Amino acid sequence: MAYNKKNKLLQMRLVVELYKKHKQPGVSTAYVFRTYIEPYYPMSISTLYNYLATPVEKELKQMENEKPQLDLFE
Repeated sequence: MAYNKKNKLLQMRLVVELYKKHKQPGVSTAYVFRTYIEPYYPMSISTLYNYLATPVEKELKQMENEKPQLDLFE
């Protein structure tokens, strides 16, 4: 379970990478979900669809740009 947005996005990236690794033409999304994703990441298939629709890399980059670097001697 993620405790902040960054950790949730990192988890989403792992799930999407796992999906892309096993998804091939002729293999359904439901099969990939039941066989490879659900045993390791307990979630519903609608959550998987939400993960696939989320621009994870874009949001991670945006979070990095928004976070200002703290200066030690200022």
